[in-house]
Amino acid sequence: MVRKNIFELLAEQYDVVKEMNKIARLFSLVQIQATNPLNFQLTQYSIEGVFEAYCFVSWKQRGAYINCTEMKADLNLPQEYSQDIEDMLKGLEYYINILNSLKYKLNIPGNINFLCSPAYAMLLQNIDILLEHINYETLESVEEEKVILVPKNPAATAVAEIAPKEIAFAILKYNHASLKGQLEEKRKLLVSIANEYEPLLDKPVEGFKDYFAKTTGLLNNLNIRHNNKAGKNKNEIVAKMSPEELESWYDELYQLLLFCVLCKNNYERKGKVSELLKNLKTELKAK
Repeated sequence: MVRKNIFELLAEQYDVVKEMNKIARLFSLVQIQATNPLNFQLTQYSIEGVFEAYCFVSWKQRGAYINCTEMKADLNLPQEYSQDIEDMLKGLEYYINILNSLKYKLNIPGNINFLCSPAYAMLLQNIDILLEHINYETLESVEEEKVILVPKNPAATAVAEIAPKEIAFAILKYNHASLKGQLEEKRKLLVSIANEYEPLLDKPVEGFKDYFAKTTGLLNNLNIRHNNKAGKNKNEIVAKMSPEELESWYDELYQLLLFCVLCKNNYERKGKVSELLKNLKTELKAK
């Protein structure tokens, strides 16, 4: 077995919830020293303090809010983040929009009149790392002075939003760049996702049975659920596959799993819509 170096071991310890709470702490603890260019008076600010003192009143997205405290109260940001993805996204959008405003309005970091503690750079880097792990990226409108977060893989995010929390993280984690080449880790994630949706795969949606059957077939024959490289379940084709080819098929299977879940979800939605339209037509005929 190949020994893992310390950097590979440390990378495996990444915990999304832990890192989100770390970002929240950094955001509240970072200090910025502002210098008045007229009298050289120094003032210590928090990130929100600088934003309120120099940017808030002219920020195009301020609406009728008068300070950050009021905004956070209406956003209902938690004191401690949990596995709730929606709370994380709200928090990240709040932090990113304030940091973005400081960047464009005050050139922070980089402005000699606003000196940031070293933790400011770590905060920016940690936000980027977390976005990678949860499969999101920023979409910015400079004209409107706002930044929103959008999924890199819409299908993965759509399934994660309707999945149990522990499975949601497995779905999002599969997409992370750090997993490229990590066959065993990908295999474990596929098993977790497939086990959660086993009942769904056993009851395919009418008209899409072939997709469900092929998904189950890949799960059973690609060295995922069973050892298809040796023993009684050995398959010569799979046994001869290179790691790169097998990983490519794992990725195809992942997309099929997402498709099956969304197919089932939208089939149920279609039923609700059909019932509503039927009732609406009945109501119109009665008039």
